[in-house]
Amino acid sequence: MDKQKGIVFGILAAFIYGFTPILGKLTYLEGSNTMSLAFYRNLFSLPFLFLMLKYNKVELKTDKVQLKKLALLATMGPTLTSLFLYGSYIYITVGMSTTIHYIYPVLVAAASMLIFKEKISKEKLIALLLSTAGAAMFFEGDFNITGVLLAFSSGVIYAAHVLFIDKSGLNEMYPFKITFYLSIFSSIYLFIAGLISGSLVFTITPKGWLFTILVAFFVAFLANTFIPISIKYAGPTVTSIAGLFEPITSIFTGVLFLSEPLTFKSVTACILILLGVLIVTLTKEMP
Repeated sequence: MDKQKGIVFGILAAFIYGFTPILGKLTYLEGSNTMSLAFYRNLFSLPFLFLMLKYNKVELKTDKVQLKKLALLATMGPTLTSLFLYGSYIYITVGMSTTIHYIYPVLVAAASMLIFKEKISKEKLIALLLSTAGAAMFFEGDFNITGVLLAFSSGVIYAAHVLFIDKSGLNEMYPFKITFYLSIFSSIYLFIAGLISGSLVFTITPKGWLFTILVAFFVAFLANTFIPISIKYAGPTVTSIAGLFEPITSIFTGVLFLSEPLTFKSVTACILILLGVLIVTLTKEMP
């Protein structure tokens, strides 16, 4: 039952990650940019996280060892993954970037077997192959080495992010407390990077600020918290496979809100990913 709970949270996170790029694009039309959105979504999530911790009477203090781990973790998923993935969009298509980024479930499984000597069941391997094949069907666009390296780097760093949560023991912390500290550290990192690069903007329309707050609530407050919960109950490999639900969400939100065409290729890709997620959901093996 715990594994199913973990998969549900993994899918919920993927669903949020899949539809919020539309909100992100809307902020760009209102004066924002990728660096600013990454910074403000972490900064604006802090009040939500603080209230959640206070409501549940969770102690804000943490020891130095955990603080160092959280500071390191914040450089990965919330910071470098976003910057590398967003940066790849400049050089290659979103479809190609997404496909290359989703090498991370394979990397998580490979690292679990080779580095941490964990056994991966036949069911997980089949699910991984089906889901990865589905994600690969989103591949499109012209090849550009800079864009490919950036997208691949985002996948490598996110794989490290997922594994670090599991292997460092941070997943034993209260999930919203993890996200609270990640948002603090990421806000600091991105503010410094934004000032150095000159890409941080402070003038956005009221509508743009509203969209930014929505992204902060859904991504930095909810989805970023659901990932540690999923890893805790389902393990890093299963969480990574469930994360492949994200491109499915992107496809259908594009069809519903942007009038993008639904092709046979995209439907087939979605079916393969769903089969992979279904297999890891139904197997009785514990993570």
